[in-house]
Amino acid sequence: MSLRLEELLNRGVYEGVFPGCALGIWYRGKMALFYRGRTAWGREFPPVSENTWYDLASLTKPLATTLVAMDLFDKGLFDPLAPIKAFLSAPYPLSEVPVAYLLSHTSGLPSHRPYFARLLTYPPERRRQVFLYWLLNEPLCYPPGLKEMYSDLGFFLLGEILGLISETPFYVSAQRLYLRFGLSHGLTFFPLKRGILQDDIAPTEVCPWRGKLLWGEVHDENTWALGGAAGQAGLFGRLEAVVQLLACLYQIYRGEDGPLKGTTLKFFWHWRRQGTWALGFDRPEVQGLSMAGSLLSRESWGHLGFTGVSFWIDPQRDLIIVFLCNRVHPWRHNQKIKAFRPALHDLVVEELGNIFGGSSKGPFNE
Repeated sequence: MSLRLEELLNRGVYEGVFPGCALGIWYRGKMALFYRGRTAWGREFPPVSENTWYDLASLTKPLATTLVAMDLFDKGLFDPLAPIKAFLSAPYPLSEVPVAYLLSHTSGLPSHRPYFARLLTYPPERRRQVFLYWLLNEPLCYPPGLKEMYSDLGFFLLGEILGLISETPFYVSAQRLYLRFGLSHGLTFFPLKRGILQDDIAPTEVCPWRGKLLWGEVHDENTWALGGAAGQAGLFGRLEAVVQLLACLYQIYRGEDGPLKGTTLKFFWHWRRQGTWALGFDRPEVQGLSMAGSLLSRESWGHLGFTGVSFWIDPQRDLIIVFLCNRVHPWRHNQKIKAFRPALHDLVVEELGNIFGGSSKGPFNE
């Protein structure tokens, strides 16, 4: 391992950015995995290892919800350009909005609403229906397609639409897709119900609403109120599985065979109307300091998650970087990850030669 990279990861622990972390780097077909710190603050918690599961938070959007959308698109069952009314017939502000606007965060929906506080007054079996009703009648923040506004609500709606198309909850469809990718273990919803040991899961926040440390339970409050899985959050994963899934997607994009079509990956990843968003995947900001840092190409695809997780795929370098941590432990107010993320990504690019040996140069910097 690069000494500079090792020093940065250790410093992240010592300076309180996170109690521990897992870093995965895939470069030109080779993979390197690194683990530092503990799953939570305290000597009684185990070191982070290849067995550690993290709450992937909003990585659920690209790695589950969007993946299911791609699969249904492959099968001719899902048209992103169709209006939402093609799937939900009742009149509401979003009726004429193309579903692609949900994927690209240009639908006009607000970023977030704390629906969970009201949802808790309803029986669990009614909450998803009530949530959907409130969302569909939510006043839009701007005319659809006019600008970008990252929206959890849009991806909840997308997950529900995908479930209607396939007549299967989107998270069940995602789990079946992982099997087709050869990932029988390493990505899941409801980890405790799947038999994963609590000690193997990195806890997140001490939740004031739930009155306890969240440990194997989804961090996102709206998703929790809906039972633990929704289009915006709920996926848990281990580092190696996340890297393997992204490597499979990237290799399909580059022309190899796989569970999805290369043309589908290109349609979703090359989508560009304005701003940074493709369909379900972000791109680094062109101006200002991006969470991807300054050295990854502007054509990269990635996503961030509130709990401290992220990934980036740089096609010009044949490079994938996955970073998992629980920076929200024990409180979400810790914002040190904002400076750490770009520094980490830049250092990985600078140290590729030391990590893998040989030259780290690729098409981007030759």
